[in-house]
Amino acid sequence: MILPIRTLLSLALITGSLSVFSAETANHSAITPEPRQGGWMNRHEQFNKNAQANQGNVDLIFVGDSITQGWEGRGKDVWEKYYGHRKPLNLGIGGDRTQHVLWRLDNGNIKGIQPKVALVMIGTNNSGNDRNSAGEIVDGIEAVVKKLRTKLPEMKIILLGIFPRGEKFNDQRGKILQVNQAIRKLHDGAHVHYVDIGHRFMDNDGVIPRAIMPDFLHFSTAGYGVWAKAIETKLASLLNDAPVKVPNANVNGAWTFSIDGPDGQVNSPMKLKKQGAQLLGSISMGENRVFELLNGGIFANQVEFMIRRDRPQGGEAVYRLTGNVDGKRIEGKVTAELGGEKTTQDWWATRD
Repeated sequence: MILPIRTLLSLALITGSLSVFSAETANHSAITPEPRQGGWMNRHEQFNKNAQANQGNVDLIFVGDSITQGWEGRGKDVWEKYYGHRKPLNLGIGGDRTQHVLWRLDNGNIKGIQPKVALVMIGTNNSGNDRNSAGEIVDGIEAVVKKLRTKLPEMKIILLGIFPRGEKFNDQRGKILQVNQAIRKLHDGAHVHYVDIGHRFMDNDGVIPRAIMPDFLHFSTAGYGVWAKAIETKLASLLNDAPVKVPNANVNGAWTFSIDGPDGQVNSPMKLKKQGAQLLGSISMGENRVFELLNGGIFANQVEFMIRRDRPQGGEAVYRLTGNVDGKRIEGKVTAELGGEKTTQDWWATRD
């Protein structure tokens, strides 16, 4: 009897007896399990404690590097809305490559837990010119998937394509794209589900906005919102759960921006426009003093943006603003960087 290709692929992933990409894979760093030291080991050991403390109480795991670890930072509010009720466990460590994840999976991170779904996004740290080839990265990601299938055969896996990095088109993006084209073949529609959402983080001209990735690699809160929204339908179906819907607040239109100045309250016209997860607009503080909002983002009722201005005495002032929208009012904090010093104060806005 000749087995269908999908069955062969599934058997290969479980047994490790057959590679999807080659009959024999040469040994190299991306597939050789390896630990790291220092703070990394502390975080790894904490994962093991978390797994032991949550036996039977983990339905969803996130496996990856700093982009995944970032759910605990800028992504924490998005995490709470989308995943807080889903018994999640974050297994992301900044700087990790495929070989480090392989070692962690062999050394306690998933011991004793039975999650329904794993979300895997790994490989970007293998993609530097002095690290691994595209083919080796593919081997490493395949090895991670195989390891998860072997240790947790009933679990479903959402395998994310590696996200694009760098503001504009670059060679590293091309390498990542080659990897993504190959790991797509790991999709079997049953246990492994390949999902590529990288295009959602770029403008139409291929530029990654700072509003989504401030350093063109790691996400802002708005960027994590784009990620969560993009995978929600697939994730909810695999968890047999109702999809979470988190609409962004209506901020479009004219506002009055207010802040306490040295000579009393200052009120200035502000215009806002939501464009996907990006927030555009301007604040006018006089006829010749119109400041464009920079790196603006929005998630749910949270907004963030920057403005810059030249100081009369020389130098540049940078203001970082965050706020929460409540109907016709926004309240938040502004952090000003002036001459290397930071100060924080309240700001608010009311809809005109």
